[in-house]
Amino acid sequence: MLSSAVSQLVAAYASVKPITYLGVLGLALAFGCAVVAALHGMTIAPEGDLTKAISFDAAVGIYLLTIALFVPLAGFTPAGRRKWLGWTTGVIIYAFGVETIQILRGLDPRFSRVAGPADQLAGILFFVAALGVIVLFAILAMKLLRRKAEGAEGLLLLGIRYAAAATAIAFAAGLWMSAMQGRKFGAQGNILPLHALGFHALQATPLVAWLLGRSGLASEVARKWIHIAGVAWIAACIMVAGQTAIGRPVTEPSPAIVLAAAALLVWTVTFLRAARACGAGNPARSRLSAGI
Repeated sequence: MLSSAVSQLVAAYASVKPITYLGVLGLALAFGCAVVAALHGMTIAPEGDLTKAISFDAAVGIYLLTIALFVPLAGFTPAGRRKWLGWTTGVIIYAFGVETIQILRGLDPRFSRVAGPADQLAGILFFVAALGVIVLFAILAMKLLRRKAEGAEGLLLLGIRYAAAATAIAFAAGLWMSAMQGRKFGAQGNILPLHALGFHALQATPLVAWLLGRSGLASEVARKWIHIAGVAWIAACIMVAGQTAIGRPVTEPSPAIVLAAAALLVWTVTFLRAARACGAGNPARSRLSAGI
């Protein structure tokens, strides 16, 4: 089973090499910035913050390595895939370049208060690139959503649908941060946790679906688990969004945060049961089906 999974991953990544290489590049850039931070500190005068470069490069790298696995399922035509990969490659290279280089130069790549006209223009184009990422993801998501969640890939496609919905929340949070010119909102609100939580749905719900797809469980049972996992993750995003919208930190206890934690606990339970079912294989069908 493990060798088969590894072979599938290798084949998927090989079919979209530009995205795969860029994902690895993002992780490498994050590591390089972390080394610079360890040697010289997190701040580069006058306003460069290496924590932002590290988190951005790593997050985008993980994002790319995740959606690379979805592209083969989208049903692009050969020409459509080449165009999508080409635009994605160009936009991401620009985003990596501006984020990393500007911070290493001591500038805020988005909302600099000391940059000259050329750097200000680079920041505006950075925002345009971010919009490009949203549009390109929307194209990929629409291709995936048009496919019926049936057949051998049906469970995974169902999980991806929930992931796409949560990712839309993440992109909305990103636009929210752009409008606020930073991650802070209200007295103590921080939009970044919502941004991150939404994007991690790209790993969370498809992973549950993938495990269930390899478990031998009846399709209707597996689908129930995926629905539970997907709704739970989106509910957690909505609760965190509510907490942020009133200007309160996610570390502050409140009904919204309690509900968000409960929703993530529900997702954790579905993940553990899916992993158990996957490990048990076909014999788990009757035992776990009876437990639903």
